[in-house]
Amino acid sequence: MNTIELTPAMKAGLPIIRQLEQAGYQAVFVGGAVRDAILGIPVKDIDIATAAKPEEVMELFPRCIPTGLAHGTVTVMLEGTPYEVTTYRKEEQYENYRKPSAVTYVTDLDEDLLRRDFTVNAMALSGLGVIHDPYGGLRDLRRGVLRCVGNADDRLMEDALRMVRAIRFIGVYGFHPSASVWRALQRHRELLRHVAMERILAELDKMMASSRPARCLTWLLASGLLSRTKLPLGNADKLGDPALRQVDLSFLDGINDLDVRWASVFLAGSWTLQETEAALESLHMSNKKSKRILPIIRFHESMRAGLQDLADRSLLEKMMERFAGLFLHHGAAAAADWLIIQACIPMNSALLILSPSSLGALNKQLQDAPVRSVKDLDINGAELAKAIGKKPGPWLKESLDHLMLQTALGRLDNVKPRLLAAAIAREEE
Repeated sequence: MNTIELTPAMKAGLPIIRQLEQAGYQAVFVGGAVRDAILGIPVKDIDIATAAKPEEVMELFPRCIPTGLAHGTVTVMLEGTPYEVTTYRKEEQYENYRKPSAVTYVTDLDEDLLRRDFTVNAMALSGLGVIHDPYGGLRDLRRGVLRCVGNADDRLMEDALRMVRAIRFIGVYGFHPSASVWRALQRHRELLRHVAMERILAELDKMMASSRPARCLTWLLASGLLSRTKLPLGNADKLGDPALRQVDLSFLDGINDLDVRWASVFLAGSWTLQETEAALESLHMSNKKSKRILPIIRFHESMRAGLQDLADRSLLEKMMERFAGLFLHHGAAAAADWLIIQACIPMNSALLILSPSSLGALNKQLQDAPVRSVKDLDINGAELAKAIGKKPGPWLKESLDHLMLQTALGRLDNVKPRLLAAAIAREEE
């Protein structure tokens, strides 16, 4: 008999298990929480499975929400924390390679665990900490192997998203796929076209937010799944070819911010701005995330184009002038994110633009910049137009941009009289 100590999250939910047991119903912890508890990984959310039917659960717990009655799930509230309690069930024929056509309640725990995707997710844990493992999940955990419950072809054909989940488990947990899982994935990867892009993005986000994004992406590219999504993802094939990539993907592990990691992937795959926009749209990436990622790509393209015009990249003064103009145009946030990426790129990479000394100088320049946008200037457009005596027009933006650049470079003090004098002198040239 294998036992482990319950995690704090499990101990907090233990009263639900106890109350179900006292009423005569078997109840256990299931799913990823059990897997992570065995691995010693912090557990946040827990799921409970029980022989009690949903209506019986609701009778026992007045404070509950019928969140998923069609699938036998009730959310029980305990001291302000929600716990999903699901009745043991088996699933009928799947539809559209995603969801079961119907579910049938059962009383046997093994039958419930049989419907799950991988053996490492098909274990249960009693309130006493006893592991119930009918399909060898504990052995597979110890061996670091990802294996399907039962027939791999059946499991992956039932729900095509399981192929992407398989890659996530392989990448995040350091598993290796069993031969049957990898062969089945190769046979059925075309079925990924049946999966909504939002569901794929959710899995990709989990990979990118993990401590092993490079490993996740490497296995994802090896699987060929990115080329089989419902909507196209642009340069996925190019990113998957080590000979065509601009950088070894291991640099991703040194970047902590999720959105900056995403931008790094597009840069590593040589996605243009237009290709990146199309990929983000295909993934149904949120506007908030897109507005963070795209400026980084724009900044990189502009910085690279500007440096190619320089005869000598060691001309730090010209580089700093270019950098200042770009962070004023694209935003200081995009510049800061781009510098983070540059700091993590290996020295021998074609994606690297800056030397260590240049990187330090530009970081300091950005941090010390007296202005980062037109709002930081000690003068506004109306004041400038009045002082010069001209109606607002394109000239006004050009003049403000010039003042911003000169101030950002430390050539002009950010005080109104100096700014006005510089603007007037420029108009008189």
